[in-house]
Amino acid sequence: MKRIILTLAVNAISLWVINYLFSGVHIESGEALLVLTIALSLLNITIKPLLKIFTFPVTILTFGLFALIINGLVLQLAFSFVSGASIDSFTTTVLASIVLSIVNSFLNELLGRN
Repeated sequence: MKRIILTLAVNAISLWVINYLFSGVHIESGEALLVLTIALSLLNITIKPLLKIFTFPVTILTFGLFALIINGLVLQLAFSFVSGASIDSFTTTVLASIVLSIVNSFLNELLGRN
């Protein structure tokens, strides 16, 4: 249970950071942030592994760069589920997903989670 709460907290902080850094990312309230955090976490557990399996050949051909597109698609899907959150363009989504990954990695390292 502690691990789930820490994961949700790290995702929430990371989403808040991309909301702060990108003018094209709009999270209207704390409630929208919480729902977006839960939606993104659920999509990362369910949909993202399936997408990685089905797109593995393309990911290999692009030397892993297609993984950025998968991350962007998952983030865009999470934003589409939440009414108080929006993201302007797919380019912003991909860039935000890169920053989201970096912030998540930094926070997990800071917390001593591998």
